[in-house]
Amino acid sequence: MTGDQRARQLLKDLQALAKQMKLYPTGHPTTGEALTAATESAEGLASGAGGEVVMSLLTDSFYLDRTLLAHASLESSALLREMQRRGIESITFLSPVAGADIADLGAFVADLSGDVPAESTVRLNESPYSKSDLETDSSSARLRRSYTRSLDVLRGVAGALDTDEPIDLSVASWAVEQLVEQTISQPAASLLLSTMKSHDEYTFFHSVNVCILSIALGRMAGLAGDQLKVLAIGALLHDIGKIRVDSSVLQFPGRLDQDQWKQIKLHPQEGAASIMAAAAPGQEIAATVAFEHHARFDGSGYPRVTRREHDLHFFSRLVATTDTYDAITTRRSYRRAETPSSALGVLLKGSGTFYDPDFVRSFIELVGIYPPGSLLLLDGGEVAMVTQTAEAGDTPDLVLVKAGDGTLLDEPEPISAADRTILDHVVSGNVGVDPAALLEKVGVIVQPV
Repeated sequence: MTGDQRARQLLKDLQALAKQMKLYPTGHPTTGEALTAATESAEGLASGAGGEVVMSLLTDSFYLDRTLLAHASLESSALLREMQRRGIESITFLSPVAGADIADLGAFVADLSGDVPAESTVRLNESPYSKSDLETDSSSARLRRSYTRSLDVLRGVAGALDTDEPIDLSVASWAVEQLVEQTISQPAASLLLSTMKSHDEYTFFHSVNVCILSIALGRMAGLAGDQLKVLAIGALLHDIGKIRVDSSVLQFPGRLDQDQWKQIKLHPQEGAASIMAAAAPGQEIAATVAFEHHARFDGSGYPRVTRREHDLHFFSRLVATTDTYDAITTRRSYRRAETPSSALGVLLKGSGTFYDPDFVRSFIELVGIYPPGSLLLLDGGEVAMVTQTAEAGDTPDLVLVKAGDGTLLDEPEPISAADRTILDHVVSGNVGVDPAALLEKVGVIVQPV
């Protein structure tokens, strides 16, 4: 494993440990397993770096020594914010890392203790690096920051709704302005980043992905800047009503019973009501999107609307398309993730009934037969990833991510599809490749949507 991969695993394990410690005491078997995993990850990272390694936190990012952990920062952004709230600016790991010290760190991050012992193998805020040593302002870093700040908005909305406080849409407006700007200036990179998934924070990551896809589709439909911002707020907040749904229902692994389904079907009304209570003039459309995104083009969905099918709002019909696409390509507790091509097939099958056929057609034109982030099995047994949408009749731009012998490549290699046969589409979870993690490595071309 590379240092980047070890750091990514450590962050996942620390997040799991802090979560378990909030639920169970240190002696509980589940907490013990999480502690063992986090200790082993920390030791692997420190020993692999020669015995000492520093992980720094700056603004929206984790750094490993001087190296930006781009994907890990986004993937573990909730942990990043929790650590920052606890005043952590850096963590130094010294080999051999003691399990008791990792337990202290986990308890501190979980806000169950007041500090970490100063002379332990895990030390806080002793980084030798300054802000100028670490800051980066690449185009991909700006895009990821926009994504992270949109996640922050959704977490803030969730916190407000949990305490029955009004939500602040001015913050959402600022966040989507940045996301609109980045999606327009970096369309190929944005589409690749929209493959980002999170099991723990599904609704938040899903909502940001739907926002990116909706901005790109809205741009293709000819919407102007101000219209795109209104659309983006609606797309970002389309599922906030799910915050009112019990998590046990959202994550239920089987078929929902009548009472559970009733809870799910209420989330459009809950979301619309929350948005309307906070909306400034011009933002009310976001409430309409939240209310109508499951109503379906033919009116057969929920909630039942009294208007005719073509009277569903333009933005609602657009978001219904991107919402379905991202949901189908994401693994849930009750369903496996499907390939992008399978998701496009669902949209095509429902075109004219569940979905507006104009938006289905435009969306397929936007992402192509092989959407960015698609993983393709080639005739030699290799797996390649699509980096950009191909024009009609053209072969997609590919990078090799897995060799024919099953070896994952540390660095993706450009490969021509012209003389290769594509055997099948494959799901990222079955390959061990996270397309969004490769954003900085594949060199996607910046071009207007």
